[in-house]
Amino acid sequence: MNGPLDEFLSTYGQVGPTPEPTADAVPSFSVIVRTQGTRPTSLHEAIESLAAQHHREFDVVVVVHGDEATAEGVRRDLGSRAGLRLDVIGVQGGGRSTPLNAGLERVTGSHVCFLDDDDLVDDDWLAAFADAIGAAPSAVIRAVTRSQSWTTDGGVEPVRATGPVEFPFPDRFDLLAHMSLNLTPICALAYPRHLVDEFGLRFDDDLPVYEDWDFLMRAAMVAGVVSIPAATSLYRRLDGGNADDAATVATWERAHAAVIDRLSSRPVLLPAGDARRLAGTHFVLDGRSRHEQDLASARDELDQLTRSPVRWGRAFGARLGSAARHRIAARRP
Repeated sequence: MNGPLDEFLSTYGQVGPTPEPTADAVPSFSVIVRTQGTRPTSLHEAIESLAAQHHREFDVVVVVHGDEATAEGVRRDLGSRAGLRLDVIGVQGGGRSTPLNAGLERVTGSHVCFLDDDDLVDDDWLAAFADAIGAAPSAVIRAVTRSQSWTTDGGVEPVRATGPVEFPFPDRFDLLAHMSLNLTPICALAYPRHLVDEFGLRFDDDLPVYEDWDFLMRAAMVAGVVSIPAATSLYRRLDGGNADDAATVATWERAHAAVIDRLSSRPVLLPAGDARRLAGTHFVLDGRSRHEQDLASARDELDQLTRSPVRWGRAFGARLGSAARHRIAARRP
């Protein structure tokens, strides 16, 4: 029977040592911008935020998820941006992951970043990634993303901000926390290209949502994640047109369960220190944690109280009396 390390290697392959950074190595980036071509103003704003980057070693792949006429319209509208190496390609069919995977086929940089057409990045977005990559060239780099509510005035384009800039996402990556839910927007991350080439890492097109969370977790298991405190991107929460508005709650729940199932089906290598956190959870033999067991017990108790308050009161009084007797007996010499 194979041990955990055998299972890990059979799943993720032979993971080599992290290469030492060299003094003259300058990180380069391929930025994949996903769009359906329906938000031209927002797309222009995203491209302009890329044109303002201090770090200039990057190219941009705009992937238009639509028919060829839509792709040609985006290609014509964007034209040539001074100082930008810009490639516009069109893809048809598939799901949300299709344009991302098509973009991965075009990457040339040492690292890959992603933007949706309603995201914005600061002028030091790539520079902050590049600084961190110098010390951790094979790790996924995670920065901080801000969030802000924007109105679309009934359309699909972000028109103006309607709320303050907020910081809803943690300032560092926590693998155990990410096991439960996605806490990192796609624009907060820079992935080493070798994950794409050597491990064949791709987005799961069977997922209608949460494709970015699934991708991140598979990369994190192999390469690890280095967090930096820089807040360098803005996730605009739209009152219409976002993925969370387009999908039903049931769709999100099914996709969430699918990601959890995939995580559960594979061996997990945890960062140092997380074993103590797991030990504090106190798992029991039926597969649940002690906290889940306590919650189930509390629900049963509430159900009994609701159905028969008198019987519950008698049972509670009996338990209370028994506990008092045990305490008194324990104090006797």
